[in-house]
Amino acid sequence: MSEKTELSLELRANPGISKDEALQRVAKVKLWYHRVEVLPGVFTPGTNDSYAVLAKLQLPADLTGLRVLDIGARDGFFSLVCEQRGAREVVAIDHEPVENTGFPVLREIFNSRVKYFTENVYNLSVQNYGKFDVVLCLGLLYHLRNPLLALSAIRDACIGTLYVESYVIDPWLSSTNQDLLDAPIMRFYPRDELGGVYTNWWGPNSLCLKEMIESTNFTVLSQRTEGDRSTLRCTVDENHTKSYYRAIEGGLVP
Repeated sequence: MSEKTELSLELRANPGISKDEALQRVAKVKLWYHRVEVLPGVFTPGTNDSYAVLAKLQLPADLTGLRVLDIGARDGFFSLVCEQRGAREVVAIDHEPVENTGFPVLREIFNSRVKYFTENVYNLSVQNYGKFDVVLCLGLLYHLRNPLLALSAIRDACIGTLYVESYVIDPWLSSTNQDLLDAPIMRFYPRDELGGVYTNWWGPNSLCLKEMIESTNFTVLSQRTEGDRSTLRCTVDENHTKSYYRAIEGGLVP
């Protein structure tokens, strides 16, 4: 059995939904991002190879009792995976209104209880959402004008493990200046230079991505970079020096 098939089988659809009904529901969504096998042989027409990303994340097979936050959840594939691996609660946030995504369709097909909120990561607050044992930040940071501000909000909400997946500029540096791979740098894209998308703002190299995360009081446990994508597993740190200077930036320390 292939890796993809093994992964796809873990998403268990509501047994009352037929193949024809699943196809009809999937067709009602104008734009899919996640490619999800909702029933054997029935896929959503998303552009994101969700199963390949999931394999690289190395999420625990058992999330029983844990509270999970999926930032930039979009259609909700990773939210559903965490729920079906036993998470006691999964909160999904995305800047898109839920009706513009495939989330409602997947929630019905998989009989899900995941809570979806239209929210900006900068507005993520413990007061509104509480704290989370596991946080997913996948395909997000390079879309943000202020990635460090976002990481700071994420650190406040995380009490356990952070998973990050992001675009990196390592292949570009390899072809232009190999030495810069050993310096933590980012490339700024002021318009649509990266993929013709105006919301692709930043391209860090792998080292810069790691250092950005660790400067926000996480410890990077593992990092895997393949081509222009990097995946990191991180845990919260309690470095008081980093906490102090983060607080100064926020105007919280005299």
